[in-house]
Amino acid sequence: MARLGTLLLKGAGALLLAFVVLSVIATLVSIVLSIVATVVAAVVTLAILAVFVLAAVGLASLFWGGDETPVAADDTTDRSSRSTENEDPADRLRSRYVDGTLSEDEFERELDRLLEDDRGRADGLERDRSRTRESTDRTRLWDR
Repeated sequence: MARLGTLLLKGAGALLLAFVVLSVIATLVSIVLSIVATVVAAVVTLAILAVFVLAAVGLASLFWGGDETPVAADDTTDRSSRSTENEDPADRLRSRYVDGTLSEDEFERELDRLLEDDRGRADGLERDRSRTRESTDRTRLWDR
């Protein structure tokens, strides 16, 4: 019977030890989960705060016209000159005609002048290309 008492005492000790170990593990898991929950709550709070700040800035700019940033006169002329430089002369002519700054006769005259200029440039390009072809043909003949 003494053996049975010792065995029961050992069993109870093992159960108590298991209970203590499981309690420590549960405590550690709850600490880690509370840290994760705190971090997630902080991130969500900051995101909501950022949304409110952006909304307030947007409303303030809407009410007080915050979009009116001063632009130097040089910037506007640079932009307009760049856009007209990149624009085709015929397109510029059409836009002037549509705006009403040119009459139909003026538009046709200017368009004819542009087309004649383009033909002259095209002929000049063809002459330049034929010269380069002739020079490359000469160099090939010379190499033989």
